[in-house]
Amino acid sequence: MQMHLDSDPGTFGIYAYRPGAVTVGIPIPAPDIHTPPLPPRREVLTRSLVIMPGRLIDDWPPQCLEDLTPDHFAPLTAHDLEIVLFGSGSRLRWPAPSMLAMLIKRGVGVEVMDTGAACRTYNILRADGRRVAAALLID
Repeated sequence: MQMHLDSDPGTFGIYAYRPGAVTVGIPIPAPDIHTPPLPPRREVLTRSLVIMPGRLIDDWPPQCLEDLTPDHFAPLTAHDLEIVLFGSGSRLRWPAPSMLAMLIKRGVGVEVMDTGAACRTYNILRADGRRVAAALLID
């Protein structure tokens, strides 16, 4: 599924999703302050990932829901996030509540959805300037 991306080219965005792959936009810094931002470089990722407007973790360790542990979400607590979107793969599957407890205890909202929905929602929230992360399982 192609996604229309109409937001800041200086942030990490999602251009497309299909089961087994997410196409992300990786910002390219402008050579100087007088040059407009360059269009992001597109890269197809086939392993689980975490994407935030300012950061990309392109090989997030859990590759399926059964691999997931609470420790996989620990790096996200270092960022000032409002919400984490958890994409559970090509179909909606809920992780155990203990997996997300550390985020919830810190006041971070967590939404669970299939990965396609998480990709679309991430782009909308990013374009709105929200402090969002999408932790996406790719299957």
